[in-house]
Amino acid sequence: MKTKVIFSLPPGPLQIGIIEADGVRVAPSNSDYLSEIKNAISPILDPEWIYPDSLQKGIRSLLKVYGFHPSGRNRPACEFLAKDLQSRGEFKPINNIVDINNHISMLSFLPISVIDRSKSGENLMIRVGMEGESYIFNKEGQELSLKNLLVIARNGGNSAPLGSPVKDSQETKVFEDSRNIVGIIYSSSSLISSEKLSIWLEKFSSLLKSEAKAERIEWEILDSPH
Repeated sequence: MKTKVIFSLPPGPLQIGIIEADGVRVAPSNSDYLSEIKNAISPILDPEWIYPDSLQKGIRSLLKVYGFHPSGRNRPACEFLAKDLQSRGEFKPINNIVDINNHISMLSFLPISVIDRSKSGENLMIRVGMEGESYIFNKEGQELSLKNLLVIARNGGNSAPLGSPVKDSQETKVFEDSRNIVGIIYSSSSLISSEKLSIWLEKFSSLLKSEAKAERIEWEILDSPH
């Protein structure tokens, strides 16, 4: 694997799945894939649907370990996606890579970062956001405060933060010219097993091949120091 990720964290339960792909072709998702997504996430649109309590509490507890309070606008990305889907009443397509990311996140109830590797570099670290640290997360220029939040950051130089389980930095998001990407699935060994996380990584891989024509894909699972 070209991407190297180190942990710079206090002891905790974090487990991540890392997937990297080369030669992707970023484009609008085709109608067949959008129909697949629509069918897969249709239960969330049922008025009786309730977010799985154990997964919601599990991800929130994971972020609280490092001092972050995930609620309101700072809720984990997987919660935001489900709430946004219910509000809209339909899936909002962006591009095939982001759609794959959101599809997997809504099925697994796990937050995922997806980053353009040519912009981020291949030496990365997982650390905790510092006092006063933030980044812009959308084209409107809105900022996310990163204090005590788990972040994926460059390892070296200014160790700039690039993504998180809440929202990713606008600086390294995937657009039409992106060719090499890396995805980070945030979880913990107490929340789901490595075997289950492997299933989601395999699903991610399969979709990157079929929907984004990825030429090379690798993935691995890493545990933070306990």
